[in-house]
Amino acid sequence: MNVRLFFLIIFFPLIINAQSKRANNWVTGYSGNEIHFKVNGITTSIGQNSLKYFTAGNSCISDTGGNLILLSNGFHVLSSTGNFIEFGDTLVPHYYYNVQSWSSFLSQTSIFLPMDSNKYYFVTPTFSDIRYDDCHNNNGNCFFDLLLYNVIDMNANGGLGKVTKRMQPLMQNANLRKTQMMACRHGNGKDWWLLKNEGDNADVHTFLFTQDSVYDKGVQTFTTPNWGPWDIRGQSTFNADGSKFATATHCSSCGVIFIADFDRCHGLLSNPRIIERPWGTMYDPVDTAKKEHLVTGLCFSPNGQFLYVSGRRNIYQYDLQDSTWYHVTGLDTSYAEFQDYETLYNAPDGKIYAGNWGGLSKQMSRIDNPDIKGAGCNFCPRCLRLDSLGANGYVGTPPCMPNYGLGAKTCWPLSSSEIGAVSSEMLVVYPNPASSKLYIKNSELRTKEFYNSVGQLIFTTSKNEINLSSYPKGMYYLKVGNLTRKVILE
Repeated sequence: MNVRLFFLIIFFPLIINAQSKRANNWVTGYSGNEIHFKVNGITTSIGQNSLKYFTAGNSCISDTGGNLILLSNGFHVLSSTGNFIEFGDTLVPHYYYNVQSWSSFLSQTSIFLPMDSNKYYFVTPTFSDIRYDDCHNNNGNCFFDLLLYNVIDMNANGGLGKVTKRMQPLMQNANLRKTQMMACRHGNGKDWWLLKNEGDNADVHTFLFTQDSVYDKGVQTFTTPNWGPWDIRGQSTFNADGSKFATATHCSSCGVIFIADFDRCHGLLSNPRIIERPWGTMYDPVDTAKKEHLVTGLCFSPNGQFLYVSGRRNIYQYDLQDSTWYHVTGLDTSYAEFQDYETLYNAPDGKIYAGNWGGLSKQMSRIDNPDIKGAGCNFCPRCLRLDSLGANGYVGTPPCMPNYGLGAKTCWPLSSSEIGAVSSEMLVVYPNPASSKLYIKNSELRTKEFYNSVGQLIFTTSKNEINLSSYPKGMYYLKVGNLTRKVILE
């Protein structure tokens, strides 16, 4: 047997299991309290942090042994002891930092991406001083204009860590939504894709984080939805195997969700569709007819069949197989005590947890059987309890985490180093998407290879006009020499 193949068969499941332990600890709430997911259940501990408000922009990561090593309230990076790692303080512009009281109150505004050799990227979308001034003087738009990344070396300082590159601009003078940022492991099992939503339209920016470099792979353009200017809440998510992407926001005029297939090998979204969540009651005792329609969070079930969608005061389950909705729950406590639902995240215990919007709560609700359709999903109101932690035992939202345990898959036709060739003007394919005929320019007398989405060769031809009317709708690849283009049939 090939030695490399033997290694992958024997050791790859162990590597993936180790990576999955990176999500074993959550840091959340007013004092940065810790939730530890263990084989025999959940334990909690009071935060050791001098900083407060790990309530919405929070993120954290554990090592491959399941030990908490890094945490953030969206503006800083701290060690597991609650102290700044070297150069880990104030990783956003000072003006925005000071006005926002030293922590982020916006969901999905920080994320940790692990690499080999104990290296980590830490990413934050944020305001420049000029844009923040413009926004709050009501003279311009209020979208984030910066996307910054930092490089952390956890081998430095005797294992306590050090930020070796601070506040590196990945995007400047941009228009980015304040929320809606998520990452997915590249098909090679090592690198990461980061997707970040554009300001008031449907476009999605795509970035590739590799072991030694970061690349802006451009924007993927879609016609709908138009999110509008209101973007203080929202979430993006991938399903467990990284094959589907969904995003939504608490926007000013919509209750819609964008869903698309995702190609982990090439970072491409395809087959987009829009669904609209049902209208729900506000449970307002004064205005009983009042309704709510907006989306604050969303999360795929572990088996990928369902998409759970939270609004301010309702949680729904959407069946991706038969397109039906089920109302999971309304309020999880009395109207006077209720805090709006926020983001939804899968936890290492196989359950989905619903964060709280604002205020000080010592409990978090969850869905205990998220792979079950309908009432069997078993909503458990306020079942994650931090009451025992005392006066500061508060919980906010789950930390922003990608699926750290997602492994490698077979990638064809492009390696990460070849992706730039996709947009080369040397190979022109149109119309794309196509319905019947496909035309090819700048490839005369060369062999064209047509592959399906999993890399199986469908046919070869030397023609520059191809009839595709007999093939099913979906995503394909056209390869000419070293150049490859994605083709969508619709």
